[in-house]
Amino acid sequence: MNDDTISDLKQFIAASISQQTADLRDDLQRMDTKIDNLSSSVAEAMENSNDVTETQIKDHETRITKLEQKAA
Repeated sequence: MNDDTISDLKQFIAASISQQTADLRDDLQRMDTKIDNLSSSVAEAMENSNDVTETQIKDHETRITKLEQKAA
């Protein structure tokens, strides 16, 4: 192999690696976006669940107070 062929191979390898790493960065960015979306969805679901539970607890306290008044 002559120097020109070796130089061409080095350039080809560098370009191939550069393209692959760019593809990996794109994949990681898409994964980060998906993870962020999933995290937001989970957080929202937990908040909604906590709101429902809080409402049930308040209603339960109201019912207990009414029962206590009837028993007295």
